[in-house]
Amino acid sequence: MFRISRRTSIPGLLMPLLLGLAPLAAADAPRTLEGGWHLDWADEFNGSRLDLKKWKHELGVIRNRDAVQTYTKDCVRVQGGKLILTSKAKTTRNSNYDPKKEHWTHQLKTMPYASGSVTTRDVKHFECPGRLEIRAKIPKAKGVWPALWTMHVNQYGWPANGEIDILEHISQEPNTCYSIFRWGVNGGNQEHKVIRTTNLPDYSKDFHTYVLEWDEQIMRILIDDKEVGRIRMEEANYPDGNNPLRTPCYLIMNTAIGGWAEAPNPADYPVQFEIDYVRYYTKGTPNAQAQEPEEDKSPTPKKKKKKKKRSVKK
Repeated sequence: MFRISRRTSIPGLLMPLLLGLAPLAAADAPRTLEGGWHLDWADEFNGSRLDLKKWKHELGVIRNRDAVQTYTKDCVRVQGGKLILTSKAKTTRNSNYDPKKEHWTHQLKTMPYASGSVTTRDVKHFECPGRLEIRAKIPKAKGVWPALWTMHVNQYGWPANGEIDILEHISQEPNTCYSIFRWGVNGGNQEHKVIRTTNLPDYSKDFHTYVLEWDEQIMRILIDDKEVGRIRMEEANYPDGNNPLRTPCYLIMNTAIGGWAEAPNPADYPVQFEIDYVRYYTKGTPNAQAQEPEEDKSPTPKKKKKKKKRSVKK
């Protein structure tokens, strides 16, 4: 995703059941999964607003020089058990605009599109071994570029720090999902990419489950429980003995407009990127905050009967 050069209402449930269309929303997260995974962190988006203890807004023009959106808070909302990132054709002020600063992200006063982006950066970082599971439905419009991706936290700058694109989708290829493993060649600023593509009939028609799973040996991506790409972790070893993909990472979920995607058509907007849930599993000692409280099975002590006080005649 990071490219510096370019780029229901109750009655509504009835029709999908009868016609076999979109699957129903997922139930609450399983506490454990096969393989020794246990739930460490999750957001089912069951509230009425974004949980700022779990997420941060990304705001303004921040990356992808050829893209034409600025990110705003009003394009992010929680509704109906889902996180909804809206993209709309509306000239919008860049909140990072500051002509006194030289970087191009500060020089653009407005953008013709507004969109939504959230991240767990500095709020929740995910460590090895880990399993990130996201159920989402991408938008459909000319020019949309939705993505689910991670960036690693270490001493390196991009791309050497490591980036994993679990899902990248561009509107001109509606049947294709790009899954990309990225790091720097020998720890430098030349990008090394391992690209995998998965074809399904129009990703925007339905919800799909996207998974990034990694341990000390293997990192892999799955779509709807089917592995679509993997690398050996040792492939990202650097000459200094470090490996960026073994360091913690944070998640970004956003919709860019234009850039790698084709030029947008304003008539296609607004559109929505819907995320049903995000779940993070790990191994080892469970996070107490993610576990349900254990039932107290100790016997309840019997209440002692109070003795009646006898009245004493004087």
